Amino acid sequence: MAGGLTFAEPSRTSVASRSNAASRSNVSSRSNAASRSNVSSRSSVASRTRLKRRRKQAPAKGKLAAFLHNIRDLFPSSIGIFTAVTLCLILFFAALGTTILYIQGSGKSSAVVKAFKNIKDFMTKREPSLKGKNDAEIFRETQKLADKLVDLIINVTEIEDEIEDISKKLRQQWVPYKEVLYLFEDRTKPWHKAITACEDEKSMLITIGSLEEEEFLERETNTAHQDSWIGLPYKDGKWQWYNGINVGTTYWKAGMPHDLDNKRCAILKAHCSTPQKCWENIPCDRQKRWICKKMPDKRWYTLNP
Repeated sequence: MAGGLTFAEPSRTSVASRSNAASRSNVSSRSNAASRSNVSSRSSVASRTRLKRRRKQAPAKGKLAAFLHNIRDLFPSSIGIFTAVTLCLILFFAALGTTILYIQGSGKSSAVVKAFKNIKDFMTKREPSLKGKNDAEIFRETQKLADKLVDLIINVTEIEDEIEDISKKLRQQWVPYKEVLYLFEDRTKPWHKAITACEDEKSMLITIGSLEEEEFLERETNTAHQDSWIGLPYKDGKWQWYNGINVGTTYWKAGMPHDLDNKRCAILKAHCSTPQKCWENIPCDRQKRWICKKMPDKRWYTLNP
């Protein structure tokens, strides 16, 4: 002991204990490090092994299955796979539709070519002068012929309608005379409404163009119980047929016409006692019978065969 201070010498046992503890700590540390290194190594190896296995898995049988297998690698989620498959189906059906349209188009094209050949053969047989002409010239002549046929078809249709109308009128007591049909109507109307009634029948209120026609009308109305309107009004200071045709010979009863301010429409008298003197003028709003006249359509007289 020096200066009152005493330094105890460390025990060998304590030194040895600390040395052993340090040694065990170092060993444990190295062991843990090695352990973590081994675990990490094994994890990496396992990961690479699984990746290799995934890459080396045999694709499913069939081209479509193999394609879907590859798609699954590209789109790992279920939504991605569904989207990919949907797009593939859309592309497939689009390609299929295009193929069908192409096939149909090819068929139509072939049909058109065949049809034009038939037309060409027909036209050259009908018109030998077309032989040697190009397709455009033959087509123009074909179009002209088609236009003529269309016109003829329209005419035939209109003629058929006219025949049907005439047949109907004959069944409804219209009277034929000199290529004209006459209807001696039993109903009564004012003069203006009588015009409308005849037009509804595709005819006209009677206009008289000859003595022969006047005599025919007088015979037909001789037994009638009422007078009949004719298409003769007094307008603009003169008597004129309502369709604008000037009056030729007139067949007024003695003393007629008169009181032109109030009596502006003409009638054919029933029970006329004086032939060719059977017209009278009366107010246009009176209720009278009327006579309709249907002329033949002049178009059918001018048709070229």
